[in-house]
Amino acid sequence: MDEATFPVGTFPVGASCRIDALAPWRQVAEVPVGLDPEGIAIDAARRRAFVACSRSDFVSVIDLESHEVITEIRTGAEPIDIGFDGATNRVFSADAHSDQITIIDAETLAVETTVPVGGYPSGLTHVPATRRLYVGNSLGSTMSVIDLDSLETVATLEAEPGAGAIGVDPTRNLAVCVNFVAASANFFDTERLEEVGRLELGVGTCAIGIVPERGEAFIVNSIAGTVSRVDLDAREVVEEIRTGQAPVGLTVAPGHDRVYVTNRGAGTLTVIGVKDGTEWTQIPVGNGPGGVTVDPHNGRILVANAGSQTVSIVEDLLAGRPPASVIDEPSPWIGKRLPGFSLEDYWTGERRTNADWAEKKYILNFFASW
Repeated sequence: MDEATFPVGTFPVGASCRIDALAPWRQVAEVPVGLDPEGIAIDAARRRAFVACSRSDFVSVIDLESHEVITEIRTGAEPIDIGFDGATNRVFSADAHSDQITIIDAETLAVETTVPVGGYPSGLTHVPATRRLYVGNSLGSTMSVIDLDSLETVATLEAEPGAGAIGVDPTRNLAVCVNFVAASANFFDTERLEEVGRLELGVGTCAIGIVPERGEAFIVNSIAGTVSRVDLDAREVVEEIRTGQAPVGLTVAPGHDRVYVTNRGAGTLTVIGVKDGTEWTQIPVGNGPGGVTVDPHNGRILVANAGSQTVSIVEDLLAGRPPASVIDEPSPWIGKRLPGFSLEDYWTGERRTNADWAEKKYILNFFASW
């Protein structure tokens, strides 16, 4: 579906020309990709998006002008997160079940090489200014630091169980690794490559975005259903912000005035004001949204929907906080026992019941799918 009919009160404008409208968003396209898409990276110059499709073991490449998949690039097993470095024209895929990073040439779309990292890498971020790639290894409880040019591992630092998403503040020489299982964050000095602090967070920490000029990080607590606003200098939580059901992904808007949070349980994208810390609106996307990023070319938001195997492309039309507050409908299952269910084990084909999940026999598979 391409260039969808405009909702009442909206106009075909980009995020750089936001307006106050009856409908605060516009759907641009819904692009089918591989199974369980998660991370998204954008090559703005070539007008391409790279989508890590975790259960297809490949990266889908989307043409951002035609909104069509132009090819699929085979990676290691279970690619979850992904990044793009414009200086080297390389794409980095974190292949969780292969314990490696796959390096892809963004021009030829061919695999260049692989780099081994710790157990079950599930999150990565790169810092062009310092030429570093940071990888969170969930099963290894470590953070790998890789040189973007030589592709050599500079350091492997101890984190905590479920280490995944990483945020970096280059102005403070600070890297923050959030740990899904431990419900915590580790702070590292990026010059000395040593830990300088730790913070306990909400349950299911799984995404982070940093606003350096405010000295703040926004960290998603998926099971708790909140986003923690963290003071990076004091290294303490200053506010808990409610979002939609089961938030899992987060990115900071280019203007640093808002953050976007994907709500896996609600099928929506929450817009949170950075200054006021309130939810401005929720934008409908596909089922089970996770990875989210913003196209720097036109401000459009790309959301990977693990439940519907698509990438939603939407526009945020809000000029600022709307006059009416968002009403969050509580889940009808709150306070009730969930019905019995079973899911197929991707690797063995066996059916796993809710009893298996409750006993935490498959916690890392749950983390990857969450």
